[in-house]
Amino acid sequence: MRERPNLSRPLLDGRRVVVASADRVLITGLVHSLDGVGSLLGAATTEAEALSCLMSTGGDLLICSDLLDSGSGPSLVAAAKARQPGLRCLMLIQRPLMSTINAALAAGCEGLCSRERIGSGGLLSVLRAMESDGSHMDSVITGVFHHSRGSSSGGNPLSDVLSLREEDVLRGLCRGLSNQDIADQLHLSIETIKHTITALLRKLGAKNRCQAIVIAFRDNLVDPPIPIPRWKP
Repeated sequence: MRERPNLSRPLLDGRRVVVASADRVLITGLVHSLDGVGSLLGAATTEAEALSCLMSTGGDLLICSDLLDSGSGPSLVAAAKARQPGLRCLMLIQRPLMSTINAALAAGCEGLCSRERIGSGGLLSVLRAMESDGSHMDSVITGVFHHSRGSSSGGNPLSDVLSLREEDVLRGLCRGLSNQDIADQLHLSIETIKHTITALLRKLGAKNRCQAIVIAFRDNLVDPPIPIPRWKP
């Protein structure tokens, strides 16, 4: 029998969290969602304030939105990681723009999540996936990424390199599933999924699962998600 993750262990045990957003309501929601989870060090509305808070407190997890009163989420992440390479970053995407998503990935975000996911346990679900899998991109973000590429015909030689299991796992990644979700759906052990992802990354030339998703969509290796994702205003 496969062993389930120990969800009773504090999710962000030992993590020192800083949050940043131009949206005060979002900050309030984040503070509420993180109540009793990890150590919340501070909240900021500008890039400069967030950087100052991170540097003065030694925060090791940044949760920010793409929109800030001054500066931007991707710029904040890039600057923070330049100063503190070990920093983990989750960005909450408020604008469904590919330029924003690409900028967040280029900055080095380990997690990308649509803003509306933070309620009803969604934020903790994404953080849990980041903790267990290393990086995570939720299903809404992957859907926007795929549908933005436009129509494309024909296959790609890479699809001939992947085994059937690797293709199944790649589809799971592109649906925004965690390793445990994929293991459950394919009736495989979590270790098998991890080994398969390692092989996938090597074959695709990807550094992490987020980059593998980008390559899969760019090179037409997966079918588009159904239904097409809808964004709330």
